[in-house]
Amino acid sequence: MALLRRFILTLLVVVAHAHAETASPVQAEPEATAAVFAVPDVWPWGYQDEQGAMQGSLIELIDRLSELSGVPIRAQLLPLRRVILDVLRGRAEFAFLFQSPDLDENAIPIDTVLQLNLMLMAMADTDYPLTLESLAGDRVGYARGTYLGESFEADEAVIKVPVYNIPQAVEMLTLGRISAVLASDHNLSMTLEAYGFARESFRWQEHVRGQMARLYMSRYSGSEDHARRFREVLQQMRDNGELQRIFQTTSPQ
Repeated sequence: MALLRRFILTLLVVVAHAHAETASPVQAEPEATAAVFAVPDVWPWGYQDEQGAMQGSLIELIDRLSELSGVPIRAQLLPLRRVILDVLRGRAEFAFLFQSPDLDENAIPIDTVLQLNLMLMAMADTDYPLTLESLAGDRVGYARGTYLGESFEADEAVIKVPVYNIPQAVEMLTLGRISAVLASDHNLSMTLEAYGFARESFRWQEHVRGQMARLYMSRYSGSEDHARRFREVLQQMRDNGELQRIFQTTSPQ
C-alpha cells in the first residue's frame, strides 16, 4: 500500500512539472521598437559638437518627430554615401535625403519634407556667368555624395571637386582654389552666417528651383506604422510652420 502511494505521488509530481513546462509564461509588455535613422554627417544637417553630442537641422527634426509621434528613434550619424547605402540595403530604416531617381526607385518615398533651391555661388569680384555651361573646364565644389540635380550629375565639362562640407568649399572659394560652389540655399546661408563670411563678398545664381528633400524608408526593414505616423507629424509641422522654422526658410513646404 505504501508502494502504491509513493507511485501516485511520483506521478503527480511528473504531471505538475510537465504542465509547468507547457503553460505559456506571462509576457511583459514589449518596449516600443526604435526606428533607426541614418543621418548624413554633413554640416549643418547633422554633425557632432565639441562634447560629442549630435546637432544640426535634421537632428532637431528627428527629435521633434519622435516627440510628436511617440516613436522612439535611434539616430546614426554617418558619411552621406554610407547613409544612402544603408537605406538601400536595409541596414537603416529611414533617412532624410535629397530626392533622386535612384532613391525613388530603390527606396520608398514617405513624404516631401521641404523644397530648397540649389545655388551656384562665386566671389563677388568675378564676372563670369554662373551656369554649368559657362563653368566648363572650371572647378566647382560640392558636398561629396550629394545629389544636385540631373544636369550636374550628367555634366562632364565642369571639374567636380567633392568636399567634406560646404564651409570647406567656401574656404576654398575665397582662396581661389575653385571657381564656384554648388549647394542648397539653406546650406549656403547657414554657412555664411555661422562661419562669419560676409554675404556681400559673394554672388550667386539659382541653378535648380524646388529641389525636394524627402523622408525615405528602406524597402527591406521599414515599418509601415512608423511611416504613417511620421507622415502625419510632418504634415502637422508643415501646417504650423515648424518645418520652416527648423530649416530657416520662408518658402512654402
